[in-house]
This record gives sequence, structure tokens and C-alpha cells, in this order.
Amino acid sequence: MNSRFVHSFSPLVLIVAIVITVGCNRRNEIDNSMDLADSLMNVKPDSALTVLNRIDTSFIDCNEQSARYALLKSMALDKNYVDTTSFGILQPAIDYYLSKGTANERLRTYYYQGRIYQNNGDDDSAMQCFMRGREYCQEASDTLTIGNLLVAQATIFFITYKIDEFIENNLEAARLYRAIDRRDYEMSCLAKVLDGSIHKKDKHLADSVMSIAQQRAA
Repeated sequence: MNSRFVHSFSPLVLIVAIVITVGCNRRNEIDNSMDLADSLMNVKPDSALTVLNRIDTSFIDCNEQSARYALLKSMALDKNYVDTTSFGILQPAIDYYLSKGTANERLRTYYYQGRIYQNNGDDDSAMQCFMRGREYCQEASDTLTIGNLLVAQATIFFITYKIDEFIENNLEAARLYRAIDRRDYEMSCLAKVLDGSIHKKDKHLADSVMSIAQQRAA
């Protein structure tokens, strides 16, 4: 090879190598930040949101990474009691995960999509999302989101006077929450079941729930 060509070509190769290296480092930094946010999500959601807010999203350069950030940000906002009414944040996750995601990713995406519809007062669309999400509950391993989906769906059952379904969902959610030692969520579900039993004037169910709640509170 002509030495003059090598000398003229080498700086370009070096520049490309530097750009690729910097890009890879930034992607790794973003992935590490998202890993950290994910690990904090259920124990310190405020810290998870802080970590996500510090990510420079202008360096997110692929659909998969964009979808993960979108889902994590939606999760963090919801867990910090920020009632999102726009699909702007979640949309990349909807576009990517609903066709290419794992069972957990699809379950979560449908759940948070449904929550946004609920925040907008569109319970029909929310219920459709929750029903689609339930299709992945057998395969998914995210017990907390399964429980949360059941509770969110139960809320719609209650306002549409489907008390039996309201009770059934909350009982199942309570069982799931107990399995992951989320007593706070479990007790909330049991209180809702008690409310449902009062609506049905079902004294046997009310007594049973009270007994379980007292045992769990002991």
C-alpha cells in the first residue's frame, strides 16, 4: 500500500475510533445508571427518579435503550405519586416492547399505559390495557406489577358495580403481596375486600378477612 495513502488515511481512522469509543462509553454509562435506577425502584423510588433525571437522554441512540428509559421513567413517576396524563414519556416503550419485549416488559408497559388512561379518566381504555397485561401474568416474574395491575383493574370493577370481581382481584393481589412480603399493600387489599363484603352484606367473608388481617397485623 502506498505510504502516502496510509498517512492520509490514518487520522480519519483515529477519529472514527475515538468517536466509537466515546459513544460506547456513554452508552455504558447510561446502561449503568438505568441498572442503578432499576435496583432502587421498589425500595427508594425517589432516588430512582433522581438517577433517571440525571441521564442526558440526548446520548440515548437506540430503540431498545430508549424503551428501557421510557419504562423506567414511567415507573419512577408512578411510584412517586406523579399522575402522568401524557403518553410522551412512555411512548418509546409502547412502540418497542409491545412487539419485541419480554413478558415482564410487556406486562409493565400495558400496566403503565393503563395507568395513564386511568389518570385521564378513560377507564374503558385502561381496562383494555389491563386485560392485555393479564395475558402475560403466567409467564412474567414481576409479582409486584402483577399485584398492582390487579388492584388497578379492581378499582374499575368497583366503580362499575362489579363487586365480585373487585373482591376477587383484591384477594389475589393480597396473596401476591404476601408472597413478596409487602404487608402494607396486602393490608390495603384486605381492607378493600372488607369494603366489598360490606357492600355484598357477606358477613362470612367480612369475618374471614378480619381474621386474616388480625393475624397479619400481629
